[in-house]
Amino acid sequence: MTLPADRRPPIADVLDEYEREAAVGNTRAAAELAYALAIRLQGAGRVREAAVYGKACLDLMETLPSDSLDDVASTRLSVGGVELPEYFHDGVVRARLGHLLEE
Repeated sequence: MTLPADRRPPIADVLDEYEREAAVGNTRAAAELAYALAIRLQGAGRVREAAVYGKACLDLMETLPSDSLDDVASTRLSVGGVELPEYFHDGVVRARLGHLLEE
C-alpha cells in the first residue's frame, strides 16, 4: 500500500536513495527501496521499470538471512512512500510482486 500523495517523496528521490544504499552495500535498505520503487513505478504506469526494481528487490532479499523472525521483521513502517510488510523476505516479495517478476 502506498501512502497519500502528499506524504510520498518524489520517485526520483527514492531512486537516488536506492542507488546510495546499494553503492555502500546496505543490502536491506536497498531491497526495501527497490520494493518501494517497484510499487510506486507500477502505480505510475511504468510497469517495465517497476519490473526491474521488483527483480532487484528479490535478488537482494535472496542474499539476506531469513532463518528467524528477527531476520525478516521490518524495522521501518514505510520507505519511499510505501508501507512495508510486517515481515519482509523473499517469499513476501514473490507474493506481492510476482506479476512483475514474470515479465
